[in-house]
Amino acid sequence: MAKALNKSRIQISRFIMIAVFGIAFFTKALIPYEAGMHEAIEFAGYLLIAVCALGRLYSTAFLGGHKNKNLITYGPFSVVRNPLYFFSLLGITGIALVSAHLLLIIFLPLAFVVIYHFLISREEAFLTETFGAEYEAYTKSTPRLIPNLTLYNAPDSIEVVPKYMNNAFRDAIWWFAAFPIFELAETLQESGALPTLFMVP
Repeated sequence: MAKALNKSRIQISRFIMIAVFGIAFFTKALIPYEAGMHEAIEFAGYLLIAVCALGRLYSTAFLGGHKNKNLITYGPFSVVRNPLYFFSLLGITGIALVSAHLLLIIFLPLAFVVIYHFLISREEAFLTETFGAEYEAYTKSTPRLIPNLTLYNAPDSIEVVPKYMNNAFRDAIWWFAAFPIFELAETLQESGALPTLFMVP
């Protein structure tokens, strides 16, 4: 069950990213690249992507090696039950902003929330079955996706497993890869080397 959920999450994420980069390379946004608004939106997007990558790395430090074995309710998991998905939502929103396509800025975060709502529901059913009353109590005290920072608590020390941190670091690099990919698309379009198939708002 756990492996199936993880495979489903990865497939959904890959599909979303392929669609986004396809739009970035072969369409043109209504907001000109040289416009000040474009630069401001782009900077906000880069900031969210950076927070996403670092936040996912931080969350993995607490979860790595414990997933589906122990219920972690401290650190980032004390303020939100799904910190990895929360940071991914920030990253997806950041990527949408960097694209400067109004359609993506509106649609992409909404699509992420809708799609991951069902995925999280399946995971919650699995965790309820695995941890029982302990997890049910956790769901009542901790938000599902939007953090409540006043709830934060963490032990003085935690055990970090290098294997999982290495994987999280590679994951973070892929988020940062959005930077050069979008810049490449922008450069190719401005030079005329990349055809613009149609304009997307």
